[in-house]
Amino acid sequence: MANTGAVKDPKNGVISCWVCTGVLVAANLMRLFMLRMNNRMVDWVFLVLILVWVGISVYETVKYNKEKNRDGKRE
Repeated sequence: MANTGAVKDPKNGVISCWVCTGVLVAANLMRLFMLRMNNRMVDWVFLVLILVWVGISVYETVKYNKEKNRDGKRE
């Protein structure tokens, strides 16, 4: 994955990935319970988006932990 450099602190980048994942899950839950939509296509789109975003978040977390352990930093 390319590094855009948009987030200078890698720890903040990991946190923002998980926050975005949580917001996406919350939006999906609100859509399901408040709008009562029965559209299979939209259900699959949200499921794929959530799975992709969880994958990105896990990847960034593992990458951050490897870099932190490699540098010998303990926070």
